[in-house]
Amino acid sequence: FAEVKSPWKKLPLTVKAGRQELNYGDQRFVGALDWTNTARVFDALKVVYNLNPQIQLDIFASRVVKIEKEKWDQAQNGDNFYGIYLASKPFKKHMDQILDTFLFIRHNTDASVAGERTRERGPLKEYTFGNRFKGKKGRWDYGTEYAIQLGSRSHDEIEAWAFHQELGYTLAKIPWTPRLYGEFNHASGDRNPTDGMSSTFDNLFPTNHNKYGFMDFVGLRNINDYMIGASVKPHARLFLSADFHWFLLDAKESAWFNAGGGVFRAANANADPHLGEELDLLATYKLTEHLNLMMGYSRFFAGPFAEDTGAHDNANFFYTQTVFNF
Repeated sequence: FAEVKSPWKKLPLTVKAGRQELNYGDQRFVGALDWTNTARVFDALKVVYNLNPQIQLDIFASRVVKIEKEKWDQAQNGDNFYGIYLASKPFKKHMDQILDTFLFIRHNTDASVAGERTRERGPLKEYTFGNRFKGKKGRWDYGTEYAIQLGSRSHDEIEAWAFHQELGYTLAKIPWTPRLYGEFNHASGDRNPTDGMSSTFDNLFPTNHNKYGFMDFVGLRNINDYMIGASVKPHARLFLSADFHWFLLDAKESAWFNAGGGVFRAANANADPHLGEELDLLATYKLTEHLNLMMGYSRFFAGPFAEDTGAHDNANFFYTQTVFNF
């Protein structure tokens, strides 16, 4: 890539062209997915305008790059992705609040997108817009993010939505500085998959891994995710956390989607919408300024939907990881 910054203070522009990561907000809709060995990148032209220290406007046009095993990686021709992202901190300094506004446009022109009708194919014109708000006041921290999705998928209209809510409280005067928190994540599903209206939310190009359970069984599509958690810092270098999720489909007439956006289980209108629960335990130790060690254990407790639709054993996931930042 190439990056050029304006030499004029009155025109604070930066232009970046070429292969690059795109990361916005908490990466619920656009992120690099750097948990994987090959992070997501785009061939993009991005213009950044810093109006002042509190306001930044990004405008980009891009195509996501497909990872190839035996040849050079190539951008996905025909799958165009555009965005306008305004990040600002317009509120009182002592309240530590931020507000972002965004519009993402995905336009797939190769007419290969499946519609609701059998063998129906067509282009995709998808418009996703919304806001992200986060802040702290005293020992409380809070946040919300929502997105509305309109447009057309093949010959069907799109009408979908998603939102995230979080609330936390830090016990600052207690040893280990415990923090208690909770979240609710919702993404719409399609209750009538033959009416010509596509209502399953598409969460675009996200970093889902650390959002809806570390086992990646769930993404932000056709889901209700209730989560409670707690974290402590027994030592300045050691961080421990425990999260517990309850997963339910928004619409059992639509599929169960995993973190990668693929169908984990097909739709079954006669099944119970309760997918199951997940426990996530995480420990992070900071060895040096640049090197962290991470260890985690997760367990998924299969629910009635899994029992109604096929194999339903509980699942375990254990991992260790080193993270080097430079």
